[in-house]
Amino acid sequence: MTSLRRIVVVVAPLLSSVSVVGCSTPRMAPPADIASASEVLTVSDRSRASGSFVNEGFKLGNYEVVDVDRKWNSTSGSGVGPWSKETKTTGFSYVLAAGGKKLPGKCSSVTKSQGFGGFSWDSVRIACSCDGEAGKVELVMTDGGRTMKVGDKEYKVEPINAVEGGGTQSKPTGFRADGDGPLGAVDVGHPGQVWLKKGLDDGTRSTTTCAFVGLMLYKAPSEVSP
Repeated sequence: MTSLRRIVVVVAPLLSSVSVVGCSTPRMAPPADIASASEVLTVSDRSRASGSFVNEGFKLGNYEVVDVDRKWNSTSGSGVGPWSKETKTTGFSYVLAAGGKKLPGKCSSVTKSQGFGGFSWDSVRIACSCDGEAGKVELVMTDGGRTMKVGDKEYKVEPINAVEGGGTQSKPTGFRADGDGPLGAVDVGHPGQVWLKKGLDDGTRSTTTCAFVGLMLYKAPSEVSP
């Protein structure tokens, strides 16, 4: 069995609209090329609440997201991402399950002070990894560029700002990955949704979904209940 390690790095301001407890979040409107070429994994049984004593699991198409643990951090084992050994690293873990098979995932983030556009803010970068059966995949999203490499294939990752019902907003409602054509997309609002290219093999389908789940579960530290 080939081991797959997926790494996701994102900048929190892009995701600051995600999963605010008690508030409605805009739904992502999928671009036409994504909508026409993808299967849709819809979400059900997902709570808005989060924290150590909350069951944050939910159903996603034929998958189940289980064992969400926001107490996990880099001191619980090997860290994730380029800042694995930094003391400010925090994170969460989860499992994507289907057909008796389980695919563990984990994310870690670190806060750094950074200036942009004439103002300053604390920028949280997050890295997620999942182990699967389709080989090594890396997805990196930073101000310097956003790419996903699957084997010898490289995909561009770009934010989506379109809102269901029409219009756009300044903060992304989701993200998409593209090579020669769309690979998939994820709505990072609540409850969320995933689009996957039709005809993907089971390994690529599950590992791509697992990485997208990490983005769906991400919360800024200030949004996480103890």
